[in-house]
Amino acid sequence: MKNCITIPSVLQSILSLEEVKSIVQMIGYEDKARKFTVYDLLQYWCTAAHQQWEGYRAGVDCAHSCGLIQVHYSSFSSKAAE
Repeated sequence: MKNCITIPSVLQSILSLEEVKSIVQMIGYEDKARKFTVYDLLQYWCTAAHQQWEGYRAGVDCAHSCGLIQVHYSSFSSKAAE
C-alpha cells in the first residue's frame, strides 16, 4: 500500500495542479468537472499504470486505498474519453 500512496505525491512533485491547469487552458480544453478534474485523471492513470489495474471498474475499486478520490467508474471512463 505504501507504493500506491507515493504515486500521487510523486506526480505532484513533477507536475503541479497549476501547471496542469495552464496546459489544459493552453490546448483549449474546458474542464467543466468540479469533482473529477483532468489532474485527478492524471493521478488515476499514473496509479493505474503502476498498479496494473485491469480496467476502469477495477481501478475505481482500488482508488480509495491508493489515496485517490472515489468516483464512479463512468466518471473515470467519460473523462478519459474526452
